[in-house]
Amino acid sequence: MAGFSAYSLLRQALTGHKHWPPQWPDAQPKAEYDVVVVGAGGHGL
Repeated sequence: MAGFSAYSLLRQALTGHKHWPPQWPDAQPKAEYDVVVVGAGGHGL
């Protein structure tokens, strides 16, 4: 996982967020889930 410093966030913002490395390169969806949370924004649930 990449580090998230204030500098790296600013640099990515100025370059259009085109150079982020994959955060979960091998993540595959499961066949089924017990709970799905939709729309949990910055304000919480």
